[in-house]
Amino acid sequence: MKKFLMLSAATLCAGLLLSGCTAFVTKTEVTTQKVYTLPPLEVTQPVQTPAPMGQEELFDALAGDSILGVVILNPTQEELELAENVDQVYPDQEYGEYMLIVPKLPGSTITLQELTYDYDTGEVVEVKDVHTTSGTDPVAMLVQQDIPEGFPTLRVVVEAQGRTGTYDLTYYGKGDGRRDFYIMWNREP
Repeated sequence: MKKFLMLSAATLCAGLLLSGCTAFVTKTEVTTQKVYTLPPLEVTQPVQTPAPMGQEELFDALAGDSILGVVILNPTQEELELAENVDQVYPDQEYGEYMLIVPKLPGSTITLQELTYDYDTGEVVEVKDVHTTSGTDPVAMLVQQDIPEGFPTLRVVVEAQGRTGTYDLTYYGKGDGRRDFYIMWNREP
């Protein structure tokens, strides 16, 4: 009989567990409260990496605005033909080096100036415009002049797009065969 009572009690407990015991549960109301809201997502743009550059693009990006022209000493016939539109300033002479002055930008103005010095102080006392060349197409200037070893007697001025660059034609003297010299933008504040 003891076994019967134990078996009955176990059956009753199992029945209550399986049936859900709804008689003992009371209904309660649950309310929710908004405690924290997430900020809206911020959409960021991906990092823009520059396109790979070649050497020419790198040079143009770093020095392109700085160079307004080039002076080529004793240009070859091929270089003269490549320049096409060449304005020869002085007639051919028996002496002196040829200098081909080529601006970088179309519409540039090239002015050749003669310089006079006070030889006691070394300061320029007079600047006289000798010749000016300009045009919508790139126009080069060919000058034949003896290049002095002391004070320069000629100055090249290139003006383009609101920029001005100068180069004094003077003897280079290093003997390394260099033939080209850049006319740089004067970036004075």
